[in-house]
Amino acid sequence: MLHSNYRWRIIALLFLATTINYVDRQVLSFVMTDEGFKKTLLGLTPDALLTDEHLKQFRIQMGLIDSAFKATYAIGFLLIGWLIDRVGTKKGFSIGMAVWSLASIVSGFVSSAGQFAVVRAVLGLGEAANFPSAMKAIAEWFPKRERSTATGILNAGSNMGVITTALLVPFLMQQFGWRGAFLISAVLGVLMLVIWWVSYAKPEETPGLSESEFQYIQEERDAPRKAVSNSRYSWGKLLGFRQTWAFCSGKIFADPVWFFYLTWLPDFLLTNNQLDQKLDLKNFGIPFLIIYAVSDIGSVFFGWLATYWMKNGWSENRARKLAMLLCALSVTPIYLIPSVHSFAGVVALLALATAAHQGWSTNVYALSTTLFPGDSVATATGIGGFMGGMISMGVAAATGFIVASFGYKPMFVFASCSYLIGLVVIHLVLPVLRPIETLPERAGATV
Repeated sequence: MLHSNYRWRIIALLFLATTINYVDRQVLSFVMTDEGFKKTLLGLTPDALLTDEHLKQFRIQMGLIDSAFKATYAIGFLLIGWLIDRVGTKKGFSIGMAVWSLASIVSGFVSSAGQFAVVRAVLGLGEAANFPSAMKAIAEWFPKRERSTATGILNAGSNMGVITTALLVPFLMQQFGWRGAFLISAVLGVLMLVIWWVSYAKPEETPGLSESEFQYIQEERDAPRKAVSNSRYSWGKLLGFRQTWAFCSGKIFADPVWFFYLTWLPDFLLTNNQLDQKLDLKNFGIPFLIIYAVSDIGSVFFGWLATYWMKNGWSENRARKLAMLLCALSVTPIYLIPSVHSFAGVVALLALATAAHQGWSTNVYALSTTLFPGDSVATATGIGGFMGGMISMGVAAATGFIVASFGYKPMFVFASCSYLIGLVVIHLVLPVLRPIETLPERAGATV
């Protein structure tokens, strides 16, 4: 019997960090709807008239800037995962927070597209620390049976970050301009760095943790690892396992779609002339509140669903893959969005798709805590994030050209089928989900 639930305080801390992480990265998607920002990046004077050709150039430019963020985000995932497994979760995450907060502050002072691309690239390096750090913290603090639920709650922080941004940033832009929106949101990152540094510690270094809860965490966390004398794997050795490629596939086929939503949905809703309702800065908040509140529910629900099935005797392979199949099927109707005239209908389809994505992401991240030894979770998560980020970089660069030339329909068709393809690949790569250490051959083996 447990006498405390201290580990859930850690999830609350990680949820808060993820929320602020997404606020800092998400400011751009709303700022890019501001005419003053567009003119600044295009090198136009404040009184210049924005033409259709200007808007086309701006979208292409934003695609390339977004691609710069994705490139360093991917590289950052790889490097920070390796760093965290060596210096620890607390120090590694602190470095990431410091970098992304500094980049957010500098964003408020840029005066050209080139400068902004450099700043977004630095932001990407820092932002990459969030999920490798969080997944390692979950592996340190939670037994296997609870990790899916914990990951679902953590992952919901990304949606809360988007909701917070949608409610906060339009107001800040009206009051302080787009530069003020960047600067004020950056303060949240600095505050989070302080909170994280004074609050986080490993279970064995936490005085407030009861002995019974400590034993509960340690026994189930360490039981499958007893036969493993050294469970820290290098990048090269991890790439020799099918488990790594299965996890990476979950990122490769989902990350580009999620980043497309985050960056381009405000512009799509603002410029879609066939909708029966128009958006502006004053009413941006409500539809995004609905979309990402439902996404939060999806994140927690699909994580809980897999946990529920496993607690009722299902294998992780069956529970996890069925939950991911339900998520993939829930995304498919999004290809209809470009032909829907009802604003409420578009919001409903987006809410369903983003909820399904978050459910997918929850289960993919939960896999990293069970497929890999604790000392390699952040490194493996970093590899998956790197590969997902590199594909996202290419998709981001193409999105600006595609949207400027053909509209949004090709992107929504791409989003509708990507998850189903990803699940097929995962199953082909790893028909049965099982941890690396259960294999008959140690590092470097394949199955």
